[in-house]
Formats: sequence, C-alpha cells, structure tokens
Amino acid sequence: MSHWIYELLGCPEAGSHQQFAGETEPGRVLVFERVERPVIVDGFVRESVDDLMMVARFRWVASGDPSTVMPELLRAAALSP
Repeated sequence: MSHWIYELLGCPEAGSHQQFAGETEPGRVLVFERVERPVIVDGFVRESVDDLMMVARFRWVASGDPSTVMPELLRAAALSP
C-alpha cells in the first residue's frame, strides 16, 4: 500500500513542507485550514506530478479567509498547465 506525498512549496508563514496523503492521485488544488488559526486557510495549486515516486508538488497561491482565497486559487489553477 503506497500513499502520495504532497510537497507544499512557498507558503510565507508555513514555509515549505511535505505531507502524506491518500492513495488516490491528487487534484489540481488543495486548501488547508490552519490548526492554530481555524478561520485562515492556505491555498495551493498543483505544479507537477511524479506518478512513479507518487509525489505531487504544489505551490502556494494565497492565505486568508476562504472567501478570498478560493477565487484566487481557482484562477491560478485555470492558468496552470
């Protein structure tokens, strides 16, 4: 049983880090609620996928209230290859 690893890059407050995920291939966007500040989310858009190593790289797009982060995140996802 293998799990995907998400590399989350560029978040100014959280820095770059890795997170283990499920067995299915990741989507184009990720949103994580901050543990210490539940009203704040960090939004990431997928940059690349390595199917062999099961690593998906995501770049940070925005942080803040979900109502402001989601439009920016969806716009960035539309521009990504």
